[in-house]
Amino acid sequence: MCCSSSADEPGWLAALEEALEIFKADLRAFGLPDTVRLYTWDGSPNVAVDAWAANSTSGGIYPEAGKDPVTALVMVADDAQDAVMHSVWGAWPTCPEHSLGLHAREHDGAAVWWCASDGGHAVARVGQWPPRPN
Repeated sequence: MCCSSSADEPGWLAALEEALEIFKADLRAFGLPDTVRLYTWDGSPNVAVDAWAANSTSGGIYPEAGKDPVTALVMVADDAQDAVMHSVWGAWPTCPEHSLGLHAREHDGAAVWWCASDGGHAVARVGQWPPRPN
């Protein structure tokens, strides 16, 4: 486990680590490095994501997000996306149909990459982005 806090319920941070492992599949689908990790900083009970070239710039992920697997995956994907976008200097991932940046959210009980265009639609489940054709 990456991090710990005496105030954390056992398993919450482990659930966030598991969510990060699921998220890494999307990086691999795009041919990006999957060298991302959770980290903590002094004085904060939260964790955040560090990518190969940048850290997320959010306030981090509350450990309580690990209480529910879907919430954990949405929160980790959101924070990790921030670090990845700072690493690639652009929007990631983008909707193949609309070329707009996507956002992680819960939809129909699953963590998905959501496009806000045309009333909104799920593009792929987080961690299940189809591999790019060679």
